[in-house]
Amino acid sequence: MSEVSLQRLSRRYSGSPFAGLDDFSLEIHPGELLTVVGPSGAGKSTLLRLIAGLETANSGTIRIAGKEVTSLLASARDVALIPQRPALYPHLTILRNLRIGIEMRQTYHGAENISRAEIDRRVDEVINLLSLKSILDRRPYQLSGGEQQRVALGRVMVRRAAVWLLDEPFAHLEPARKIQLRRDLHLLRGTQPATMIYVTHDPDEAFALGQRLAVLQAGRLEQVGEPFAVYSRPATRFVAEFLGAPGMNLSDGTLVRADAGADQCLCFAAADGSFRLPVPAELATHGAEGRPVTAGIRAEDLRPAASSPSSNVVVLSGWRVQLVEALLPRRLVTVQREQATWSLWWDRETAPRVGDALDLMVDTRTIHWFDGTSRNRLGS
Repeated sequence: MSEVSLQRLSRRYSGSPFAGLDDFSLEIHPGELLTVVGPSGAGKSTLLRLIAGLETANSGTIRIAGKEVTSLLASARDVALIPQRPALYPHLTILRNLRIGIEMRQTYHGAENISRAEIDRRVDEVINLLSLKSILDRRPYQLSGGEQQRVALGRVMVRRAAVWLLDEPFAHLEPARKIQLRRDLHLLRGTQPATMIYVTHDPDEAFALGQRLAVLQAGRLEQVGEPFAVYSRPATRFVAEFLGAPGMNLSDGTLVRADAGADQCLCFAAADGSFRLPVPAELATHGAEGRPVTAGIRAEDLRPAASSPSSNVVVLSGWRVQLVEALLPRRLVTVQREQATWSLWWDRETAPRVGDALDLMVDTRTIHWFDGTSRNRLGS
């Protein structure tokens, strides 16, 4: 298994709106499945193409298994790229498509000599693992999109590349097939000693697959860590907004004096004046009054107000139901007050109606805080 080390990689496209990469550094552990998530144009595909050797970095270094490969040709790297749409040979049967990758590497790229018996053994193993036996005599055009991607995975498995680069390979599949192939990929990791880097624009897919999660935006690495750690403690406002369905509820405001007679007793006041929130002591420091900050609350941390809220709970009144969506097994309720539009998950059997008045409550310990200027996380 091979580690992948990326040090200060930059890739710029002159006159292009796409971000490329900007001073990007990341260590991918041997045998790890790392997911890279970000919006379109964030630089995800550029990252894979640089590792694969299909593009050249303007600066920085790439090492695979300790060896610098920054200037090596793609054929000289033990890397396999699986694109969004399977790159199968249309005139060959599925059986020939499974074999041809490893055979061509031996013939044209000087790869290690592998016996025909060993190739046969690997192909048979892949056919059984991916349930391909019934389609071996077909051509790619006779297969569904999901079947084609299974063949593309199988070809990489036969070849046994040290590093797999997966560029949104399930993006164009229907939801049920996408879920099945995600499960297949998880199971395959137990049989394949490979390091995998999987890019996607779908946070749910990134959470489902990754041992670690890297969030990319405008060519820069925003945060990397275990998926639930990143979700629970987003390092920037962008990560908070982008991860989760829905993204975090965010409201801009400033730190103001909570009581005219109290020294250094500060609270958060929403910019539209609609509500206030207490802030942790570490934010209410000397000179912090007037500081622009953003308050963030996850949809699952908002609740309809109870008659007797417990300690650490703040009640926010005067909201109006704007939308109710049935996202089984729960409902997602969108509420509005002044300029703030928030979402909360509704677990009760009876749902509110559009136009209903609603009071909300939140445990202040679940509120996230971000600097209004740098957009970085504040506090511990």
